[in-house]
Amino acid sequence: MEHLLVAFSWCVLAGFLMSMGGGGGGILVGVGHISILGIADPNMIKVVNQILEFTSRLISVPLYYRQRRLVWSVALIYGIGAPLGAICGSWLSRSYLANMAAYRVAFGILVTLVAARVLYEAWAKAAMRRLGHRRAHEASERVSRHARVSGFASLDANDAPRTVETAWDRIRIRFGGENFDFNPWGAALGGFGISLVCSLFGVGGGFLATPFLASVLLFPMYLVVGTSLVALMLPLAVSVITYLALRVHVDWALVASEVPGVLVGSFLGPALNQYFNEKALRTFVATILFATGLYYTFT
Repeated sequence: MEHLLVAFSWCVLAGFLMSMGGGGGGILVGVGHISILGIADPNMIKVVNQILEFTSRLISVPLYYRQRRLVWSVALIYGIGAPLGAICGSWLSRSYLANMAAYRVAFGILVTLVAARVLYEAWAKAAMRRLGHRRAHEASERVSRHARVSGFASLDANDAPRTVETAWDRIRIRFGGENFDFNPWGAALGGFGISLVCSLFGVGGGFLATPFLASVLLFPMYLVVGTSLVALMLPLAVSVITYLALRVHVDWALVASEVPGVLVGSFLGPALNQYFNEKALRTFVATILFATGLYYTFT
């Protein structure tokens, strides 16, 4: 019983980070399963991680939708390539990362890289010199200030995101008085690659989807978090179904204790997102993950 209470408490923190969308929540769940609960079956760790990631989105996505922070056209096109990537990743992982020693090292390398990326995103200044990043940042700041003062419902058609043009090689989104274009083929290909990696390691993918949308597609961060969360729901579901079809063992009592914790944390994330010092939070989480990743890799 005590380990189930520990699992619940740990998942409150993980669910909070999952719903914040910057990456680290699903990784933190995996760290808890390996180091705190001592689970020795890597395949079960993967599928339980992803069940919890999907559960988190059932709470956080509707909250971001009410805040008008989702771009459905981006999420749907991302989802075209994502299911195939999820199936391939689950099969490869079940076949080649079923040994705990190999999974621990591979997971450690992934955690270290994720932590380094989060630290870079939190502190890097050079990216803001690019015009595309600067436009996206300025639009996000304008709309965010307006929403904090007047509420999300006050956003008019010029501020709230909407798809204004759709073509085979370009989709245009209007947000914050600016137009933002992206290539649908690139979005679909990104969905395939990111979902493959996420299924391979049994993680949610916010650490890849968020920089992909922000740095490759050059989307405003105000929209990136909610959009990345909904875009990852389909590949998460496909990955979990694939693992279960491959007869991976799942401790459902553990899942039943962790899901409520993730739900509590996921409710808090979107509600507190606009008030948190995002740089401080990311730095704190990334520092812990970086040390943990190095430990897993070299011990």
